[in-house]
Amino acid sequence: MDKKEHKPQPTPKIAVNAVVFNDKREVLLAKRTDNGLWCIPGGHVDLGETLPQACVRELYEETGLKAEVVKLVGVYSDTRGSLHIAQGPEWHTVRVSFLCQVTGGEIRPSEETSEIRYFDPGQLPPLITDHARRIQDALENRPGAVIA
Repeated sequence: MDKKEHKPQPTPKIAVNAVVFNDKREVLLAKRTDNGLWCIPGGHVDLGETLPQACVRELYEETGLKAEVVKLVGVYSDTRGSLHIAQGPEWHTVRVSFLCQVTGGEIRPSEETSEIRYFDPGQLPPLITDHARRIQDALENRPGAVIA
């Protein structure tokens, strides 16, 4: 009997983002060093991490700010319009956005970010893919999370 070689099937990656507003309701954004676009701070979940742990870790790594998760904003898995999915199934990412509140730290750039600033949501700089939608979803403060 021939044994078939088992090849792992590609599966979506999981990423998290921290949506942070200051007292003026401006949103915190980071300018990426790889493409020069602005984004909500975040990144991929590491093995063994919960989604909230990954969110606050990524926020700290990219901005120097410590925070706590306040609530789930949304889960975004629709690949239509995604810049990455055109590169192949290995780029399919399920994105989970959380509203976070800063608890400490100091703003500083990182290897992945060249600049960290708060912006008026009506005057956003050039953003990555669907980040404007996620900011808007957080501003709407729905009782439940967005599932898209």
